[in-house]
Amino acid sequence: MAAARRCSIVSLVGLLAAGMTLVPVPAVSADRVLQTFHADRFVLDLTIAKCRSSECSIQVRLRKANRVIDRVTLPNAVSAQHIRAETTDSLWGADAGRTAWATGDEADYVSTAARSLRIAPQTTALLVSQRSGFEHLKRNHLLLVPSRAGKLVVAWEAGEGQGPTWSATQIVGSPDRQEIVYFHGFYDFDEDTAQRLDAVRLTFHAPSGRLRETALPTRTMPLYLLNLGIHETVAQAREARSADHYCLTAHWVLDASRFRADASGKAMVGSLYATRAVAEETARSARSCLPDVTAAVETWTAP
Repeated sequence: MAAARRCSIVSLVGLLAAGMTLVPVPAVSADRVLQTFHADRFVLDLTIAKCRSSECSIQVRLRKANRVIDRVTLPNAVSAQHIRAETTDSLWGADAGRTAWATGDEADYVSTAARSLRIAPQTTALLVSQRSGFEHLKRNHLLLVPSRAGKLVVAWEAGEGQGPTWSATQIVGSPDRQEIVYFHGFYDFDEDTAQRLDAVRLTFHAPSGRLRETALPTRTMPLYLLNLGIHETVAQAREARSADHYCLTAHWVLDASRFRADASGKAMVGSLYATRAVAEETARSARSCLPDVTAAVETWTAP
C-alpha cells in the first residue's frame, strides 16, 4: 500500500516536471447529454436522465454555468440510454433536415428533436418535438422559455389526439424574431371524404409569457400550396396517390374548392407549407420522382 502510494507520488512529480497540465476530471453523471443550446445567459441541455425501473425520462435542463437550476420532463420516456441519430423529413413532425435522437424499435420507438429560436429580441426558447409508437405514430410539441427568475416555462404544448392524426412544427421569420407555424391534420380513411389539413401561427406574447394562436392563412401571412393534380372525385385523387405510393405518400387528398374557387374537380393531391422556399424544394423533389407530374406551387391567402 505504501509502495503504491510512493509510486503514484513519483509519477505525479514526473508529469509536472515534464510540463504537463493536470485537468480536473468531473464526476461521472448518470445523465446523458444529447444536445446543448445557448439561450442568452443560460444553457439548455437535452438529456436522457438516469434510468429507473427500465424507464429513462427525457429532460430539458436549464443550466447557469455548471449548475442545473430547473428542468422539464418531456411527455415520452425511453427504455434505455442507447441512442441513434436520425434526420427529420417532411412527415417526421419537425423542420425537415434536423437531427433527431431515437431509441427503441416498433412499440418502444421514441425520437426527439430540439431546435432553438429567438422569439423576442432578448428571449431565446427551445422548441422540442417528439414522435413515438409503431405503425400509428404520435407526436407532441413543446416550447420551453427560460424566465428571468431562472425557471423553465412551458409556453405552449400540443399533442395528437386519437385516430389517424398528424402534426408538425416549422420555424419561420428572421434571425432576430422567429415564430412557429403549427400544422395539424386528420387522415380520414373514408374513400369519398377529403382529408383535413390546417395551420396556425404561434406568436410569443411577452407580458403573459405564452404563445398566441392565429389561424392561417391571413392577409399578411399566406400559406403555400403544392398542387400535384386536381381530380373529379375524392376517390380518384386517392387512387392517383396510391398509384405512385413511393412518390406521393407524404402528400394529402384535400378539398380542392377550399383552396381554389375555380377548381375543375372536387379533390387535389398536395400539401401546405409555411414558406415558398420549402414548397418549391418539395415540388422539385416530386418532379424528380415523377417526371410527368404537374407540381405547381400556389399562394393561398385569406379570402
